[in-house]
Amino acid sequence: MTDTTSATDSDVPQAVDEAPEWLSPDDGETPQWVGEPVPVSIVGTAVWGVLLTVVLVGFLILLTLPFSWLSIENTDYVVTDEALYVKKGVVSTNIESVGLDKIQNTEYSQSFWGKQFDFGSIDISTAGSSGAEISLQNIADARHVREIISSLSNEYTSRSRRSGADGAESATASPAVSTRNQMDELIDEVRATRQAMERIEQHLETPGSASDGASADEEPPN
Repeated sequence: MTDTTSATDSDVPQAVDEAPEWLSPDDGETPQWVGEPVPVSIVGTAVWGVLLTVVLVGFLILLTLPFSWLSIENTDYVVTDEALYVKKGVVSTNIESVGLDKIQNTEYSQSFWGKQFDFGSIDISTAGSSGAEISLQNIADARHVREIISSLSNEYTSRSRRSGADGAESATASPAVSTRNQMDELIDEVRATRQAMERIEQHLETPGSASDGASADEEPPN
């Protein structure tokens, strides 16, 4: 059964004490939830294996149990305030991630055994993807983890919108500031030109006055 209804918003949780060693978060990126598949999730496989031993197929199913256990032990999930991470791999390590800004939809599902032991799965879809981009399989209290992811995603989107609005306001204010600066420079240039013209005018008037004074004081020749 799949629940596709929107998760209710909840307060963003406090950061976890420690991040896994394999995680290399960016500067300022803080883990908010760390988990892994619950071991009890293989109970269903074990039960089916026992029931089908009468037709020999059950033995093959039971043989897969050690591999299922190793897979659980080598799978980690991390939710930070910027992205989701899934680490898998028994022999090699594979790490998948998706940014909170790319999350389009989250789906919560719970199997029969999940209902009995309170675990479930979360499938995260991103814009442009045809299916689940990343999945958190068989985790405890999956419904609450889904709410955490939705809350963090909404908060991240709100921060991005505020940053975009602040940038738009700055871009709008910049032309006005530039125009004022240009006007101030033009006024300064006009003032400097006027002062220069006044100095030139004073310079031209001074020699003429001195020459007139000299002509008036000069005595006529005998």
